[in-house]
Amino acid sequence: MYVGDQINADIRSLFRIASDEKLDNKSFTDICEHLGVAKMYYDMDLGGEERYRDHRSGNLVMAEKEADNKIILYDNGEKTDLKMTYPYYYYGAEYVHAYIEFKEGITREDIDDNLFQFLADLIYLLVSRRNMRLMLDYAETVDALTGIPNVVFMKRQFEQITQTIPPQEFLVIRVNIQNFKYMNEVGGSLCGDEAMIKYSRMLVHLIDEDEGVCRLGGDNFAFYIHKEHMSDLIEKLNNVVLTDLKYAPGRSFEMMAWIGVSELKEGEHKVFGQRLGEASSACDIAKGQLKQQVVYFNNAIVNMIDHGHDIIAMFRPAVRNREFHPFFQPKVDMRTGKLVGFEALCRWIHDGKFIFPDQFIPIIDKAGLIPDLDMAIFDRTCACIRQWKDMGLNPPRISTNFSRKNLFVQDIEEKILGTIKENGLTTDDLEIEITESVKVQEYDRLIEFVKYLKNNGVHIAIDDFGTGYSSLSLIHNVDVDIIKIDKSFVDNLLDDDRSRVLSHSIISIADKLGIGIIAEGVETREQGEMLLKLGCNVAQGYYYGKPVDYNEATEIIKNSEFEPIQS
Repeated sequence: MYVGDQINADIRSLFRIASDEKLDNKSFTDICEHLGVAKMYYDMDLGGEERYRDHRSGNLVMAEKEADNKIILYDNGEKTDLKMTYPYYYYGAEYVHAYIEFKEGITREDIDDNLFQFLADLIYLLVSRRNMRLMLDYAETVDALTGIPNVVFMKRQFEQITQTIPPQEFLVIRVNIQNFKYMNEVGGSLCGDEAMIKYSRMLVHLIDEDEGVCRLGGDNFAFYIHKEHMSDLIEKLNNVVLTDLKYAPGRSFEMMAWIGVSELKEGEHKVFGQRLGEASSACDIAKGQLKQQVVYFNNAIVNMIDHGHDIIAMFRPAVRNREFHPFFQPKVDMRTGKLVGFEALCRWIHDGKFIFPDQFIPIIDKAGLIPDLDMAIFDRTCACIRQWKDMGLNPPRISTNFSRKNLFVQDIEEKILGTIKENGLTTDDLEIEITESVKVQEYDRLIEFVKYLKNNGVHIAIDDFGTGYSSLSLIHNVDVDIIKIDKSFVDNLLDDDRSRVLSHSIISIADKLGIGIIAEGVETREQGEMLLKLGCNVAQGYYYGKPVDYNEATEIIKNSEFEPIQS
């Protein structure tokens, strides 16, 4: 095989460009013209090419030009008579096919096979090197699942744009999709991935060219946008609906979001990472404590964050110092006014002052400390019952709450039974209230938990009945003792036919199955009268009293008659 001086120079030129500059389609012009090549292109198995497509243009990152699923390296537009194909392999499988088409008039006999195989190999190596560099650069700045930018790209983009536009003109935003886990529960992880890809690519079209969006990971995203576009972005985010999902056919999902915002004041100087951190903190507060869709980072948020850190630091000493106290709310038979039970509710008294539940429960929950709190209140409740019995009183059965987070605490059932035994009580003295699960993956474990305790004589109540994953299936599979009608039904009993019908249905089913029924959140006599008409006899709520401490509960036990309600 002889390579002429001109072709040799062309090859040297390609190597120099590949080493020092950007190898592009123009780089192949000289060698193709000197060899009579009209068109040169290749296909490539990328294992899912969508991940290497630019999120805005839709083009493959390694292709200046595409046609018929081929990546074009050179095309002078001339007609061709002859095409040669050169396959390349990866782990024994054909991975790339290179194609060379020759100008009209060139025949098979005119071609030096060794020369063109040599040139095809060289170009394959050079293009592979270029593609690898492009793909690595792309992977560094692009989210692998969705193909939209990641935070590395956004940071670079923001720093570049703020060299010409003052950073005060931009808001930095973190967005968290509300209840995205439901997507995985409906259709599995494949459905969740499909929804995430579709949602992400919709977000790209919500912003202008000089604004940015990226996926941070999970169900979290970040934006930077012009201040004046904020209300428009919120409206657009509130109107995202996902349909036609392969793994959730026939369903549509309205995608709402928690939004945290960092705004830069005049004269302030903060780097991108600091502003994204502020937006993230505001988003966490929006979701976890305020339950407010949009929250701007400010001094109040700083105080809430500091408060959260203080709560977590105070928690374990508070447990050791027995600062968490059960407060007892009566359960009353409305027909007779007789006290039939208490629910023990958590109250925190620190240095003689109340820390109200809404000030610490969300923080402790997020920190994963709820199981410790539940056991602390359970232990204190058992101690109170023991004291009443030692006083010669006959307290009614008392229920305590156990969060679903306890389902996966090791040996939780034995810990409950052990605490009852240590306080010298029987399982008839207590009742465990647990909220029915809203998560598919928790459902089987909830059934197992309830069955174990029931088999050991513990009374079980299902709290907030009617709001969970599969209410009827639960009472079909588990022999519960009590169903507690959720307060949301009781609130609307007097003016909402649907609430009355649903409440009556729950009461009727429970009655036929021999399950007790308690209505939560009863605040007026009229609600009580309606519940009696529907067949529910026992109520709990402010109508009969707020939760009270041990001493006041003692007096209620001694004088346990309330005024009856006549239906």
